[in-house]
Amino acid sequence: MYKFRGHERYAPLLTALLIQAFQAMSDEQNSVLAKGPPAPVAHLATPAQQTKLQWRPAAVTYVPVSSERLAERGFNQAERLAAGLATACRLPIVDLLQRQINTTKQSFKSRGERIETMKNVFSINPDGMHLIEELNNGSHLPTQKGISHAKPIQILLVDDIYTTGSTLDACGQVILNTGFTMGIPVEIYTLTLARS
Repeated sequence: MYKFRGHERYAPLLTALLIQAFQAMSDEQNSVLAKGPPAPVAHLATPAQQTKLQWRPAAVTYVPVSSERLAERGFNQAERLAAGLATACRLPIVDLLQRQINTTKQSFKSRGERIETMKNVFSINPDGMHLIEELNNGSHLPTQKGISHAKPIQILLVDDIYTTGSTLDACGQVILNTGFTMGIPVEIYTLTLARS
């Protein structure tokens, strides 16, 4: 009803579910951070500083829809979910991606067809490189003996439904390749409302 019929009234409920999933994801990531070795720093951290290590993405982005699908639905469901999550969790939302090709509906395709269809569908937005640069400004650790320790930019990519992962993979690859081209390390985390 939300995705295909454009019933936007479901957005607050679905966003609340996505926020719960994000909190569970954050708890899991924080648990991993607590067990792992401390990140390299230019100075020794006190035990109190080490325990305050919290996972938090630098920004939230979303899977874009084609202009045809936007006209049909009247809104981008993934963008609305991402915006609600970003607002609730006080995270910046960035418009990193654009859809270059209007694909036919994926729900009727096999896994192989979906993967093939998603090739070269997405690209970085014209302002996307600038946004990645801005996110990178706050992610460098102090240099030690002339060596810069760049902390990867962690970006949360939101979509509504995960079926084969081909859409999220295609979007993630565009962001990772852009970061690589710019010499900026990026990590992509994904979150979806449902898996079908």
